[in-house]
Amino acid sequence: MCEYNKFKGGFCLTKVKIAIVDDNRELVKMMEMYFTNHPQIEVVATASNGKMCIKMLEEHTVDVLLLDIIMPHLDGLGVLEKLIKANVELPICIMLSAVGQDNVTAQAINLGAQYYILKPFNMDVLMKRIRELIDKLIEIAEKAWNEKNKNNYSFKSDI
Repeated sequence: MCEYNKFKGGFCLTKVKIAIVDDNRELVKMMEMYFTNHPQIEVVATASNGKMCIKMLEEHTVDVLLLDIIMPHLDGLGVLEKLIKANVELPICIMLSAVGQDNVTAQAINLGAQYYILKPFNMDVLMKRIRELIDKLIEIAEKAWNEKNKNNYSFKSDI
């Protein structure tokens, strides 16, 4: 995800790898088309249910997981529970839902989701949240790197 770039004088995030999991194929296609216009974003995989999502995450490394809550076979909360039980490091997870119940939102956050957005949503707002979460991740990585190496490298995001 972060790599050293000597021309930029430090570490930078060159592309954000995103996976989209939603049973609404039209919404998935719309998101894929939107992200196509952002060269710093790469949609590496999509899935239409929770079981497919688990398999997809075994095959792909992603930085951001856009995960619907209500899906067939295994819902988004079930996906997070299975990933936690399998001791898998969660990517940044943004939950997508048509349901805005406080208890569901709280459960998603408790299971590791960083953000919860209600459908229908504005794609520009989603992109802004992705940028904010990636910037926060880079800041944490930079602190860990500097602490480990006692150097003063700087991380940058190209997104």
